[in-house]
This record gives sequence, C-alpha cells and structure tokens, in this order.
Amino acid sequence: MAAEREPARFAPLFVLAPARSYSSVIVTMIGQHPELVGLPELKLFGHRTIGDLEHSLPVYWRQRGFTHRSPGLVRALAEFEFGGQTRRRIVAAREWLHTRGNWSGAEVLDVLLARLAHRQAVEKSPENVTSAAALRRLKAAYPNARYLHLTRHPLTSQASASRHLRDTVPGHPQAGEPMAGIAAWVQVHERILRFTAVLPKQRVLRVRAEDVLNDPDCHLREFARWLRIRDDDAAIEAMRHPERSPFARFGPRGGGVIGGHDHGFHRDPVVRRAELPAPLDPPEGWIGQQRLWRRAQALARRLGYAAARTRCPPSASRSGIRDELCVARKSIGRRERLTPAVPATWRG
Repeated sequence: MAAEREPARFAPLFVLAPARSYSSVIVTMIGQHPELVGLPELKLFGHRTIGDLEHSLPVYWRQRGFTHRSPGLVRALAEFEFGGQTRRRIVAAREWLHTRGNWSGAEVLDVLLARLAHRQAVEKSPENVTSAAALRRLKAAYPNARYLHLTRHPLTSQASASRHLRDTVPGHPQAGEPMAGIAAWVQVHERILRFTAVLPKQRVLRVRAEDVLNDPDCHLREFARWLRIRDDDAAIEAMRHPERSPFARFGPRGGGVIGGHDHGFHRDPVVRRAELPAPLDPPEGWIGQQRLWRRAQALARRLGYAAARTRCPPSASRSGIRDELCVARKSIGRRERLTPAVPATWRG
C-alpha cells in the first residue's frame, strides 16, 4: 500500500491540450531544459486507479501485441525507477504497476517525481482534458501545479486527427467528419478554459503551438522566464533538441510498449515549422452546422487565431451544435475503444 501522500510536495507542469496539438514535440522540447524533465504521456488521471487504467486496454490491441494501456507510463518507470528502457526493465516496470492496481495515478506519479531530484516534470496526456473528472483529479493531486494551455489552429488540428486515424486504423469509418472533429476541438478547449479560469493567473500560461515551432528561441525564453528557470543561451539551445530525450524514439521492440508519444514524432523527432492558416473558413467537406462553426470561429479568435476573412458554411441542416457535439462524443468513443494503445487520433 502506498504511503500517505503529501499533495503539496511536488509542483509538476501539466500541458493541457487536445490531441493533435503538436504536444509531443513541444513537451519534449520543453523537457530538455536542464531544470526540467519531459515525460511521455502517462494517462494517470483518466481513471481512478492503476487497475482501472490497465483494464481499459481493449482486446483488439491485446491481440496485436500491446501489453499496457499506457506505454509512456511503463517506459517512464523503466527509465527512472529501474534504470533504463531495456526489454527486461520494461517487463519489470509493467509487473511493478500490476502489483499496485489499487494505487491512484497520483501515487504512481509521486514515485516518478521523487526520482527526478530537483528537476520539475512536464507531462501532457490528452486524457487529462477529456473529462472534467480527470481535471478535478489533477487539481486535487497537485494543488501547486502549473498549467500550460497549448493550442493549435482548429483546421490543421482536425485534418491531423483525421489523417492519423486513417493511418492508425485503416478502414475505420470517420462518421460526421469534419464536423465531429471541430466539435471535439471546441469541447476540449472550452473545458480547459473553464478549468484554468479559476486558477491563480501566475500558474497558467497559454501559448499557440505554431508560435513555439515557428519562433522557438523567443517563445522558449518567454516560457523559461514564466517558470523562473534559466533562460540563458545554453538552456534555450538544449530545448531546441527534442531528439535527445530518452523518450523521443520508439521503445524496445518486443515489450509491447513501444510508444508514449505520437508515432510520427517517434519516427523523426525534430522541430519543424507549423502551418498557420490565415482565414477561419470551414474545412473541406463541411455541411451545415453554421452554429457550430460560428462557435468554433469565436473560440479560435479567443485563442489568438484571428481571421483576415471568413465565410459561412453552406446550409444543409437546421440542427444545432448540440447534435454535432453528440456525434463527436460518439465518434471519440468508438475511436477510444479501438485506438488507446497507440497514439490515437485524439492524441498529441
């Protein structure tokens, strides 16, 4: 049984973002700062216990050789608790988790944080923002945590999600797209805004992912100053090299936990410029749902994606945003049942 927790002992940095927000590369960049550690996706707050997390791995993926719902968690434990990411240590980390099925996610994260000495952890699981319950667990577990709200343009975010699903699960239907993907983008960012609105301002920073990738020196330095850590040239240069992270590449083959970040990032973990569309026009294939698109436009502007020009989607239905949010929830549910063991469509 875990020892009684001290919630104020650690103050990690949580990156809040929907999947497909460039979060893999940006969290890994940030985590290369000498005073920080960038963790892979741990998925520790979407479930009440580690046992619940482990049981959420679908048969579909078990049959294809995946051995844990959170490959990033197993890899992080292997690295920091067992001394490296060899196949033998991956197995030891997985067994360690299995014997602690009644532990909460916070109790497991405390073990990792204690191994990082004086470095601050950076973590970004999209599962942290897929429900209000997960955010409540996060806030209660670490009352002194800081939060980076990371955004990406809704059009490129939806296109990336759709493309990733095609690559990950070929032939899986994408019902309601692109409307469902935009509705999910709206829903998650509005949830993040509600959560951060009641936090002390000094503990929250919002940044566009495109700005970080297109002008890293400026925005990484600004980020370091916000955290009150080193902002000298050497520290910023270290952050420009995500490829040096122990979690930048795939894990050892044969262990069933090769991921932890987006697979595209694992294949080539370097910094690239990000597309930033100028107009806030509906994506190709948009049908009806004018109220949903107006809501997405308003939110995008609030997040800093101002439009030079806009146009309304073609009329095809009088049903409102509620219908599309319902479609989005059902679509995400279907994807979650298929794709949780790999960097799924709704993963960064």
